[in-house]
Amino acid sequence: MSLKTKLLLFVALSAALALTPLAIMLVKANWALPIRDISVGLAFFGMAIAGMQFLPIARIPWLSDVVELDKMYKIHHVVSASSVLLVALHPLILLLTSSVYYSGFLIIGGWIGLAGLVLIAITSIYRKQLKISYTTWLLMHDLLTLLIMVFGLQHMFKRNYYMRDPAMAAAWILLIVIWGGLMLYMRLIRPLILGKHPYAVSKVVEEGKDTYSVYLKPEGFKRPAFKAGQVAWISKGPSPFVISRNPFSYSGSTEWDEVRFSIKKAGDFTNTIPNLKPGDRFFIDGPHGTFDLKNERMQKGLVLMGGGIGIAPVMSMVNTIADTGDKRPVYVFYGDLNEETAAFDQEFDALKARMNLTVVKVLEKPISPEACKYKGYITKDLLLSTLPENYKELFYFMCGPMPMMNAMNKHLAAMGVDHAQIATEKYEMA
Repeated sequence: MSLKTKLLLFVALSAALALTPLAIMLVKANWALPIRDISVGLAFFGMAIAGMQFLPIARIPWLSDVVELDKMYKIHHVVSASSVLLVALHPLILLLTSSVYYSGFLIIGGWIGLAGLVLIAITSIYRKQLKISYTTWLLMHDLLTLLIMVFGLQHMFKRNYYMRDPAMAAAWILLIVIWGGLMLYMRLIRPLILGKHPYAVSKVVEEGKDTYSVYLKPEGFKRPAFKAGQVAWISKGPSPFVISRNPFSYSGSTEWDEVRFSIKKAGDFTNTIPNLKPGDRFFIDGPHGTFDLKNERMQKGLVLMGGGIGIAPVMSMVNTIADTGDKRPVYVFYGDLNEETAAFDQEFDALKARMNLTVVKVLEKPISPEACKYKGYITKDLLLSTLPENYKELFYFMCGPMPMMNAMNKHLAAMGVDHAQIATEKYEMA
C-alpha cells in the first residue's frame, strides 16, 4: 500500500468516526426543541473529536512514515482546543436560553468531564509558563483523560436524551472501545513490544558544552531501518513501562550498525545523559516521520539549517549522504552561541572530504570574535551570498529554536522559495 493511500485511509477513518454520532443525530432529530438539539450536537461532536485525538498520538507503527509530525501535532492542538470550545458551548447555550434546560444539565458527570477538558487545554497551552515538567504533564494528561471518559460519558448515557436510540448507543460504544483500545495499546501493548527489543549504551561522546551523543546498539536483534530526518521516542532504564518517553531526532547515519542521538542538557531526562555508562539499557519507540532524502523534490540539492541542538537531524542527513556516496550539493547553515557550545566541528571537516558539502557556522556571541568569520545570526544576505543561482530549486530543511525558525521562514519567503520546498522540525507536543 502506498504512503498516500495509507494517509488517505487514516484521514477518512478519523473523520468518519468523529462524525458518526453527529450524523446519526441529524437523521434522528425531530428538532422539536432546536436549541437543545443544537447544543447536544455540539457536545457530541466535541466529545467525538476529543476522543479521536488518541489516534494521532498513539504512534502506531503502520502510520509512522505517513504522518508528518509537525503538522500532526499542530492539528492535534487546534482540534483539542476546538473540542473544549464545542463541549463548553453545550451547557452555556442551555444556561442562556432556558432555565428548564439548566436543571436538565445538572448531572455531576457532565461538569466533571467538562472541567477535565478545560484543565487539559490550560495545562497544555500554558505548560511551560506553569513550569509543569513534561513527565508530570503526561501523567496529568492521562488522569484527566480518564476523568473525561468516565464522567463525561456517564453524563451522556445517564442523561439519555439521544442515547436511548440503539444506533447512537452503538456508535458511542464503538468509539469507547476504540479509545480504550488505543490507550491500552499506548500504555501496555506497545511497552511489551518495546521490551523485546532493548538497546544498550555503547558510548557517550561529548560534542560541545552540555551536548552529548549517545550511541546505542541493539541487544540480540537486527536494528530496525530508519530514514535520516526521522525521530524516535526514547527512554532509559530496565523497564519499557514508563510515564514518558522523550522525542529526539536520529543524528547518526542510516548505514551505521548503531543508532546515535545527540542530546543537549535541558531538563530532568537530558541532564542524566553525561552519567550514562556502557551497557545501560534504553528502549526506542521509532522511527517516526515522513522526511525522506529520496524524495524527488530534494534531488537538486539540500539546504540544511540547524540552530543549537537542532543540528542533530542535520548530522543524520549529511552522514547518510556521505555513507551512500550521494554527490548532490548540500549546504549546511549552523547557528550556535559560541565556540564552546558549537558541536561536530571535526565531524564536519571529515565529511567535507567525502561529499559535496558546504558548511557555514554562525556564532551569536563568539568568545574570540576576531577568529569568527560569521557572527550574529543567519541572515537572508548570508544565504544569498552562499547559495547557487538555482537556490529556488533546492530543498530546505530547518530545525532549531522557534525565533530562529520564524526568522528563517521570513528569509525564505523574501527569497521567493516555494513553501513546498521547505520542511521544518518543531515537535511542539505541549
